[in-house]
Amino acid sequence: MLPMRHCGFGRHRFARPSDLLVGGGWRLDGPNKSCLPALAICLGLATFSSAALAQEQPISGGLSSGLDLSTQAPFRTWRTTTIGSYKGVSAYRDALDAAKIKIGDAANEILGRAAFPYAREKTVVELAVVSAAELGVESESSLADFYNRARQLGLVLCPAEVAPQLRLDYRDQPRGETLIIAMEPVNTYSGEPTILSLVNWGSGLALLGGTGRSDFMVHPYFRFVFAFPERIAAQ
Repeated sequence: MLPMRHCGFGRHRFARPSDLLVGGGWRLDGPNKSCLPALAICLGLATFSSAALAQEQPISGGLSSGLDLSTQAPFRTWRTTTIGSYKGVSAYRDALDAAKIKIGDAANEILGRAAFPYAREKTVVELAVVSAAELGVESESSLADFYNRARQLGLVLCPAEVAPQLRLDYRDQPRGETLIIAMEPVNTYSGEPTILSLVNWGSGLALLGGTGRSDFMVHPYFRFVFAFPERIAAQ
């Protein structure tokens, strides 16, 4: 069995490599690279694979062959969240820290980018949780095609602020669950398009960042949080 090392992640340190892993390719920063051999053991938990790609890459309008276009999934409201309750990145970071919620490096970075929008007034967003399979992904599909398919079926991408707000709201997340926020990617300082995910691997709740490139391949078992277009309303 490979030795387990303590691996730095954001402002916290985890004792198990599986605690770092949202998916096989989610970015591991410098101190975490020594954990790569042990992380291979944890691929059963994987929900992403990533590589660098500029955010400017155009999103394809066509649908890939991995999608079943006959799928018509009924969507039910999972829960609502209210964005605009916290005024900007500092307020969210303080709230997440006070709640002892871990923030990954990439997630923490994009929360502070100018391209990460925060609502100026309180806005209620109604959300649905759907698996990629429920949207017709039979084998795998690019993220761009997957998002296009969701729009065809009446869903929209979440405002980016849903990610930190929902992380604060969703304290009873089941152990072992990963929910990917369907959102427009925000570039890190190095230019990597990044989206956010809510995870609970038993060592505490976390908000993590992973690849948001348009050609990232989505597998049927991935679960995403989308919004309903007619159910986003300012209070």
